[in-house]
Amino acid sequence: MMQKNVQKGFVILALIAAAMFIVSPANAVDFKISGQINRAAMYVDDGSTAKWFFVDNENSSTRFRFTGSNDFENSWKVGIVWEVEMQSNSSDEVSMDETDIGDITFRERKIEFWVDHRFGKVWLGQGDMASNSTSEVDLSGTDVAHYSSQADIGGSFEFQDKGEGIGITVSNSRSNFDGLSRRDRVRYDTPKFAGFYASGSVAGSSRWDAALRYAGDFGWAKFAAAAAYSDFGTSSATDDARVSSSASMLFDFGLNLTASYAYQDQDNKNAWNIFGKLGYQFLEKHAASVGWGRTENLSAKDDKGDSFSLAYVFSPWKSVEFYGTYMLHMLNRDQGSDPDDINIGFVGGRVKF
Repeated sequence: MMQKNVQKGFVILALIAAAMFIVSPANAVDFKISGQINRAAMYVDDGSTAKWFFVDNENSSTRFRFTGSNDFENSWKVGIVWEVEMQSNSSDEVSMDETDIGDITFRERKIEFWVDHRFGKVWLGQGDMASNSTSEVDLSGTDVAHYSSQADIGGSFEFQDKGEGIGITVSNSRSNFDGLSRRDRVRYDTPKFAGFYASGSVAGSSRWDAALRYAGDFGWAKFAAAAAYSDFGTSSATDDARVSSSASMLFDFGLNLTASYAYQDQDNKNAWNIFGKLGYQFLEKHAASVGWGRTENLSAKDDKGDSFSLAYVFSPWKSVEFYGTYMLHMLNRDQGSDPDDINIGFVGGRVKF
């Protein structure tokens, strides 16, 4: 059934794309297709079992998109974004019990249009909430290999204690508590002023958020930062709100520093996360980094989910990257089990089109 639905989806997309090409340019926005394929081999040792997996990299998943825009009179500009994710064996979903998940997943990411004018930009449809990615600002050049959302590599693997699962996975015990992700919403972005701009959005179930972003180039360094407040409204019985933030600086000689902090207001269990990365870009095509993150109080009160990562990215040609990552996921508990660490080796490539 899934395979048939995917095939139908492709047929529909192909027909729409063909129709958009045929429509007279006087009556349609300029149109293009882009996307990427991102695949990797992953070796996982949970202290009890070790296996190889062949996965789609959840850090930046395989996807394709249709985009278009056009300028109109009186400085008006209108555009569209239609982006679809298509994954086989996502790196955050495979586990020791699920070496091959089976049917591919075919998910909407964005289906929206936007209107831009000198007074700002309005987005309507399925797309980024204002707070999305505010925990994930990263100028290191290694974010395809590892970034603040460290559970994207190995999130479904269960911690083991003396060969027995403890019922807590990597993703149960750590998160970067990013914003409200992608929703059907209305969003407004202010015009940019001295590198700053603000955003706000509203979605169903009384969800809303607000964010502030900055990006600047000082010549000797580039700097980017973001911060947001997100309210879950009535969409969650336990999660009330989040504060998310991150910043990254890339010096002109290649050294870069990245950090993020986020907090989740939750009934009886307020969790927080901190992440830091030190990186270096060299010889134009190479980037390396080391990262560490900790989440407290997510799987249980006083639990500490630590992740350590090493990454290297080689970009031999434009739009082509090869990468290697080592991840160490740890869980420290004040009470109960003393789980083994989870070691992960991750090697793959991303090709954009």
